[in-house]
Amino acid sequence: MKTIIPTITLFYYDGPQVLEARDAIGGHYVAMMVDPVNGQDRYLVAGVAPERLRQFRAGTLDLRSLLAEAGKEEWYLATKAADQDQSLAIVPQSTRLVESGFLPDDGFLLHDRPAEEVALQEARARNNLIMEISVDPPEAAEEHRIHVGTLVGLLGYVQTMVKHAYGAALRDLPLEARRAIDRLDAHLLDVVVPATTGSFRVVLESAKIPDLLGQSELARALCRVDALFEKASDPQLALATIKANRGHLAGAYLRLLRFMVQHRTGLRYSWAEPSFSKANSRAITEQEAGPLVTVFSGVSNLGAESVDLVGALEKADVVSGAWRIATTDGKYSGGIKKGGPSLEGLKIGSRYRFSCLEEIEEHKATGREERTLYLVEHEPA
Repeated sequence: MKTIIPTITLFYYDGPQVLEARDAIGGHYVAMMVDPVNGQDRYLVAGVAPERLRQFRAGTLDLRSLLAEAGKEEWYLATKAADQDQSLAIVPQSTRLVESGFLPDDGFLLHDRPAEEVALQEARARNNLIMEISVDPPEAAEEHRIHVGTLVGLLGYVQTMVKHAYGAALRDLPLEARRAIDRLDAHLLDVVVPATTGSFRVVLESAKIPDLLGQSELARALCRVDALFEKASDPQLALATIKANRGHLAGAYLRLLRFMVQHRTGLRYSWAEPSFSKANSRAITEQEAGPLVTVFSGVSNLGAESVDLVGALEKADVVSGAWRIATTDGKYSGGIKKGGPSLEGLKIGSRYRFSCLEEIEEHKATGREERTLYLVEHEPA
């Protein structure tokens, strides 16, 4: 018997009412809940063309039209018991779907209002979190173009900022909540539309698929990014916000602003999840980026984060300041800045608490980040 696996809930009301599903070879299906049988959930199922499914998810095609069109040749019923696994066994039906009485009424759309912004249109159509970025470097003034270095650098800086924003957002959660989250690839973005018409725009999609309710972990990061961009027109108000986000996120934001100044470009972005009624949008102009860089650059250790390490000392070079400590999480090495504490008198093998600042330095040639730990103070543990 053929089975399908639900991949996402498209409409939920006291339970999953409309599901998207796949079969073993990647075929697309839509399943709609109908009247139960013997207390078991039952679904009308039809295989659908990907483009028609995209139109339904975007809210431009109603459910009846989608199912009626898809079920002209073949349609199925599936019954799900309470103790059944996630898969649905689908049974072909011999009657015509339009005569079955299972089709919904005309006019059922996933969204009440059509999407006007590109980000929201794509979020609904792709059923995923979408981020749209627009830039206006000098080379785009008269032609639809952007230098490769500018585009690659911009996307790299944005991805790095989102990565650190996600890490900062997670630190605000209770420990048990953090442990329950699958963080693998949660901060990553993929380019899905390299360049759209008009000013130079790139459309990005969350690399990790959303959960069954269409919610993405990446939203945690973008809410943090929104807060940084919120006060861009007022450097002093923006300074208070970036100080509140002091650490690697603040450092990544400052590096992005410096890149914008260097390449004489502003930046606008919008992002949305499928359930949004309106995209979240922020912008920084080329004229605003310069004063922000000037004000932020005057804050010492803005991009550094505090790190506490407890473990056995394995290395302590009094002359160079190099050290290594073995903790339960692994071995960490670092150094000491001029004027920092001395390692003199520390005993190899003894346990210490090292309070450090972790700083990130960017290699200009590769754009890669290198993290360095600098000892601030130490005490026996």
